[in-house]
Amino acid sequence: MNEYKVWLAKLITIALIIIFVVPLVGGVVSVLGKGIGGSPVAVVELHGMIEDATEVLGQLYKQAADKEIPAIVLRVDSPGGAVAPSEELYHAVKRLKAQKPIVVSMGSLAASGGLYASLAASKVFCQPGTQTGSIGVVMQVPNFTNIADKVGFSMITVKSGALKDVGNPFRPMSDSDREFLENTAQKVHGAFIQAVVEGRNLPEAKVRQFADGRVIIGTEAKELGLVDDFGDIYDAAREALKLAKVDLPAGEQPRLVYVNKKKGTIAKLLESASSLSEIATQGVAPTFKYLAY
Repeated sequence: MNEYKVWLAKLITIALIIIFVVPLVGGVVSVLGKGIGGSPVAVVELHGMIEDATEVLGQLYKQAADKEIPAIVLRVDSPGGAVAPSEELYHAVKRLKAQKPIVVSMGSLAASGGLYASLAASKVFCQPGTQTGSIGVVMQVPNFTNIADKVGFSMITVKSGALKDVGNPFRPMSDSDREFLENTAQKVHGAFIQAVVEGRNLPEAKVRQFADGRVIIGTEAKELGLVDDFGDIYDAAREALKLAKVDLPAGEQPRLVYVNKKKGTIAKLLESASSLSEIATQGVAPTFKYLAY
């Protein structure tokens, strides 16, 4: 029995090391790696749904100010997300690339808000099979009126103006509500189109031909001018160093310094549990939470 307990304790120790210590050491080595020779390029990852840009913005500004880092790769693997943080990332990249090159490396998916965040980069790389595009805006507002009628539930709303409860899920949507929401979506869509026009230096008439929400694969994206070339993250890093006027010795690869590694499974589960708890305690977010790229 004692031998069994010893083996169990060893297994638990190994599991804890794998879950907590290995990722921590990997992160430290990644950061300290800046001082181990070679030509470093900071890799800032934009991964998953874009709901808040704080972490990515912070890393972009930090790496732009780091004198030991000559160039940045923004690695994008995102289907899009909320409007405001996508716009924040676009404007930050546009501003910071004046300090040092920021080259985007698209992964398997860089659509909608993921594309928006990429538009102002110094250069954009993707794969022929990368899914990008999806230049559009979506707003989904749930409506529970039929369910409420069946169970005998009613919501009494007191408001200061006709449009204060636009998207109220406990009453039918009025014509004025729909007109207001559609106009809002069109304005946001127009801003997206202008970002494509300015960021990629394309004629607006041409952009409007494919800015209908369709997904565009990499081969077509290159033909349309949404990306500059095909290549992996190392190709993007080499281009970033080239733009920074840093020569790589023959046969040498850029040294990628990952500054915000993707979260592990345990961290994601804990984060999801925290989000569910917040929703349960605070209730449904305002209507424009549903406005997204």
